[in-house]
Amino acid sequence: MLCATFISRFPMTTQIKQLLAAIALLILIIAATLGFKYWKMAHPDQTLTAQIDATCDLHHGPCAATLPDGGRIELEITPRPIPLLRPLEIRVKITGMEARKVEIDFSGVSMSMGFNRPVLKAAGNQLFAGQATLPVCITGRMEWQASVMVNTGEAQIVAPFRFEASAKI
Repeated sequence: MLCATFISRFPMTTQIKQLLAAIALLILIIAATLGFKYWKMAHPDQTLTAQIDATCDLHHGPCAATLPDGGRIELEITPRPIPLLRPLEIRVKITGMEARKVEIDFSGVSMSMGFNRPVLKAAGNQLFAGQATLPVCITGRMEWQASVMVNTGEAQIVAPFRFEASAKI
């Protein structure tokens, strides 16, 4: 109210109106540019999914997915064998690319087990670590897919790894 009263005491020439309109337009352009850049970082254009390596067994050691461009994503889950309802230590080593964010999505292959996607923390040298817990399935045995999701800023890379877990491994 005070501002409106102050402004109304001064006549608005066409030049002042044009200057204010130009300033408002400049502010809108800057806000749109910053918003677009942030959105692009959060939603990369390209999604690349690696092939599942059926020969690797996470119960015996780390597994790796090699990407067509030479990048590599290695996943290690401990303790072994992978238990249900106990904390799991997860380590992901990235080579051949710079990762901004790394998550791992655990999903049941044949049955939805709810949302289970911890964000891993950077531990230096493109190593990311975190914890998760797998819920128990009513059948007692279940095939799981652990999808490592790497955001590089330009692309979202997904490396799926499959393993079976049961209450009596």
